[in-house]
Amino acid sequence: MALASTSACGIGAVRTVFGFPVVSSWVAVALLWSWLFNPRFGLINYALSLIGITGPGWLFDPDWAMPAIIITSVWKDLGFVLVLFLAGLQAIPNDYYEAAALDGANYWARFRHVTLPLLAPTTFFVIIISLINSFQVFDQVWVMTEGGPAGATSVLVEQIVRHAFSYGEMGYAAAISWVLFVLVLGATLVQFRVQKMGAFDV
Repeated sequence: MALASTSACGIGAVRTVFGFPVVSSWVAVALLWSWLFNPRFGLINYALSLIGITGPGWLFDPDWAMPAIIITSVWKDLGFVLVLFLAGLQAIPNDYYEAAALDGANYWARFRHVTLPLLAPTTFFVIIISLINSFQVFDQVWVMTEGGPAGATSVLVEQIVRHAFSYGEMGYAAAISWVLFVLVLGATLVQFRVQKMGAFDV
């Protein structure tokens, strides 16, 4: 009983730690990571210097600006993905693992033939949601780089906002919006199609 209570507390702590970035404001997160990526005063380059590595310019370098945006996005959304996979793992009955162990399956075999197939629907859902979210990236780009340097971090939503409100080109912005809509709709239809075919049914 005590072991179960400790396990439940541990799971709750993990959810809290990894869920905190998810519920945080994107503006606050982007400002925090902008400071971390600062080439002169940021903690990331300082940590790299401790092991003899000269850090890049990050948000001021066209080659490193987009990787910096990606790292920030992954850090913020990681908790959401982990909670989904944690729920998927908890939904797998222990009977499958016990039966596989009785058949002589080792840890790797159980992971490959039990865990991965039963997590396939969760994995597919995470991939589709992440793909759709990637089309809608805006806040971190606008706060951290505004699409720069030299357009290295320019994304669809940022272009929509820029053409609509900075350049006054509402028609062009509307056309980009339709492109974004078609991309998101296509990703959603693929999800429904694959689920309907039962490709991820276990």
